[in-house]
Amino acid sequence: MPECISLLRTPLGQIVRLQSLAPLHPSLRRRLTDMGINEGSFIRLKKISLLGGPIVIECNGQLVGLRQNQVKQLEVVPTWT
Repeated sequence: MPECISLLRTPLGQIVRLQSLAPLHPSLRRRLTDMGINEGSFIRLKKISLLGGPIVIECNGQLVGLRQNQVKQLEVVPTWT
């Protein structure tokens, strides 16, 4: 079974599967699930801003900007192994 890593540690442009939303604050977890970003969804890291700025991810054709500390908490499973 592949090991879970932080979404922030994945290479830019790679597709990963979201393993867990549990570490996130409940309000952020609800907001993401309302947008269709659930456990098991496939996510692509699109853009990492400089100097701690927002990170853009793509899921189900939607682009979503999140803070780096939020993205760091998202546990994903690589699909390229």
